[in-house]
Parts: sequence; structure tokens; C-alpha cells
Amino acid sequence: MRTLVLGAAVTAALCMTTTAAADGGPGPGVAYGWDGVARGKVRIVAVPSVGWTSIEIVQRRGGRVVNFMNVRGSWGIPLAAFDGTSDAVLSDGRTLVLASTPSRTLSAPTSFAFVDIKKMRVSRTITVRGSYSFDAVSPDRRYLYLVQYVSNVNINKYRVRAFDLKTDKLLPRIVSDRRSWETTMEGQPISRVNRDGWAYTLYGGTGRPFIHALDTRHVEAVCIDLPWKSSPKQIYDYRLGWDRAGHLVVRGKNGRTVVTVQRDLRT
Repeated sequence: MRTLVLGAAVTAALCMTTTAAADGGPGPGVAYGWDGVARGKVRIVAVPSVGWTSIEIVQRRGGRVVNFMNVRGSWGIPLAAFDGTSDAVLSDGRTLVLASTPSRTLSAPTSFAFVDIKKMRVSRTITVRGSYSFDAVSPDRRYLYLVQYVSNVNINKYRVRAFDLKTDKLLPRIVSDRRSWETTMEGQPISRVNRDGWAYTLYGGTGRPFIHALDTRHVEAVCIDLPWKSSPKQIYDYRLGWDRAGHLVVRGKNGRTVVTVQRDLRT
């Protein structure tokens, strides 16, 4: 596969382990209150209180609360990237994924809840031993994809895992690029876009940036190293998107395309 950078063709490489970072946190975490997640004419917001979390359906125009429910415990709406992207509302339009806050203690459990926002009830909960954050769900809702944090020293090191919602088990295989022996990556998720069952995430901030392309239908992944040896200073302002030809692109702070992925990874 090849990338096009400001008119120059550059061969894309496999994801590589980047340099360690001394600060940061395990991904963007979960949203309490804030803007929640938009769905059509409403926003879904998680509002915490002592021992409970209120899930509220709020009209985007006018701010009226049109429905709500209370869920025992502390829950938030998981974010996929620091640009505020959330894939927490699934493709059926009625299922919301909630998550507990990932712990820096790797042995502590992480929990996820599936909420039917039409009936306003929790349909199931899942608890996984370890520090995880939500990544994506396959279109057929068979697989829940999680980011597993694997180092107490460097909290930006992670692996992608798949939880089989049919068998209620975490798959033993790590979801990684089959062309590389590396299964542990490093970086912070900056921007996310989706298309046809693929979740594309721009990672950076702790070394050489890359795009992680997750095939959520088939439990596979492809990684593309971007043509910078280290993360640009303004990389947290960069965004993934699509050009008129349907190519995946990285846009800089001013909206100008700085990288174009010429190959369709779905084929």
C-alpha cells in the first residue's frame, strides 16, 4: 500500500513500537455530562451522582430532557478518540454502550453495559479483568473491541482485543497486523472515522504517528505508519476524513490534506 504526502508518494510501513511517554492517560476515557453523544435530533448524556448514573435523552435544540433512566454505579459514555468521537451508539440506533473508567491498575476489572435507549433499560453487562477501554463493535454486534493497557510504567502501551458477545469470552488472540510480529502498540487516539465495518484511528503524540485500521467484521487489523519520524507539534488538531475520491486522508489544523492513503484497505 502507498500513501501520498503533499504530492509525493511514500510507501506505508507497518506499525512500530514508538518511544515511551512519561505522561498522558489511557485513551480519552469516558464522557460524564459534557456533550454526550449526538444521535439525530437528540443527545445522550451520562450524568453521574452518588452511587448512580442518570442516562438522559436531551433534545439538541432547546435542551429539553425527553427521557431518562438511572443505572446503578458510575458509568460514562466511552470516547474513541481525543477529537470527541464516540462509537458508543451502535448501528441499530437503539443500543448504547457505557463503560467504567479504565484503571491504571492492570489487575483491576473494567465493566461495560449495553443499554436499550428505546426501552430505557440495561440489556447486559460485561466485566473484564484488567484495564480496558471501549474501541468499537462489529456491525452484526458479535464482537466488542477493546483497547487493553499493558504497562504500569507507560500507560500509552496497548493491545487491541476482541470480546465475543455470543460466547461471552475474551478471544485469546491479540488483534494485530498479521504482517508484523508486533502485537503491542503505543500512542494516543487522536481522530476516528468509520466506513463499511472498518474503524480507522489516527494515533500519535508519543512518537511516530500511524493509522490503525480495524476490520471489525473479521477481527483483523492493518497498520500504516505515517511519513513523520515523530508526531507533528499540532497533531492533536489533525483529523481523519475522506476526499472526493473516497480516499482516507489526514487533514491538518487548517483543514488542508497532508496525507492521502491511496489504497482501499477494505479490498
